[in-house]
Amino acid sequence: MNASKGALRGYGLALLAATLWACGGLTAKWLEIDPLAMAGIRSIIAVFALGVVLLIFKRHAFRLRNPRKDIPLLFMFGIFGQAAMMFTYLMSIAHNPVGVAILMHYLAPVVSLIIGVVFLRHKPKLLAVGGVVLAVIGCALVVGIVNPAGMNVTTLGLFWGLASAVFFSLYAVMGAQVKERFSAFTLLFYGLAISAVVWLIAAGPIAVITPIFTTETALPLLAVGTLTTLLPFAAFLLALKYIPAVNAGITAMAEPILGVIGGALIFAELITGSFIFGGILILAAIAVIQISDAWS
Repeated sequence: MNASKGALRGYGLALLAATLWACGGLTAKWLEIDPLAMAGIRSIIAVFALGVVLLIFKRHAFRLRNPRKDIPLLFMFGIFGQAAMMFTYLMSIAHNPVGVAILMHYLAPVVSLIIGVVFLRHKPKLLAVGGVVLAVIGCALVVGIVNPAGMNVTTLGLFWGLASAVFFSLYAVMGAQVKERFSAFTLLFYGLAISAVVWLIAAGPIAVITPIFTTETALPLLAVGTLTTLLPFAAFLLALKYIPAVNAGITAMAEPILGVIGGALIFAELITGSFIFGGILILAAIAVIQISDAWS
C-alpha cells in the first residue's frame, strides 16, 4: 500500500470512529445510566465481543511477545487511556449538553500537540498548528460556545469536559507510542479488559451486570457496547497505524457536527448559523491536516 492510500484509509477509519462515537454519546445521554456503571457495561460488552471475534479469527492477538515488559504498558494504557477516557467522557455527557461535552472532549488534539512538543520533542509545522486552531474555533462555533447566552456549563461540567479531553489525548498518544509493539486488536482487547475490571470493582458487579440483562436496556446496551464502543475504538487505533495521533484526533472532530445534528433530532436542540459556519471551519481544518505532515 502506498503512502497516499494508507493515509486515506487512516482518515476514513478516524471518521468512522467519530460517527459511531457520536451515536454512543447520544445513546448514553438517552439511557441515563450512571456513568460509572455505563463505563463498566461498555467495557464488558465490548471486550466479550472482541474476545469472541479474536478467538475465531485472530488467536495470535492474545499473545504477548514479552509479558514482563508488555503487561505494565498495557495496564498503563488500560487505566489511564481506555478506562479514564471512557469514564470522564460519560461524566461530561451527564453534566453537560451533548454538543458542549463533545466539544470539550475534542480539545484533545490541542493537548496532544502540547504533549508532543513538551514531552516527546516533536516539532509541529505551522500548518498543523493552524489546523488545530481552526478546528477548535470551528467546534466552538458548532456548539455555540462563542455565545455565552446559548450554553450553560457548570464548574463540574467544565471539569469533566476538560478531563475527558486530557484522557482522550493520552489515549491517542499512548496508542501511537506502542503501535509498533502491539497490534491494534491486542491493544484494544487488553485495554478494554483492564477497563472492565477497573469499573467492575469501582461500580460493583450488580450495578454493571444488572442493566445488561434488563429487558428495557439490553438491546440498546448491546449496541452501545459493540457498534459505538468496540468498533470505533478499533477503527481509531487502526487509524493510528496510518496517520499521526494529532491528525487522527482532528479528523475525528467531525463528531461534534454529528453530535449536534443528533441532539437537534433527538433532544430538539436548535441548529444555528454558527453551527453551519463552524462545520465549514472543521472541514477546512481536516483538509489542512491532511496536507500537513504534522510533525517534522
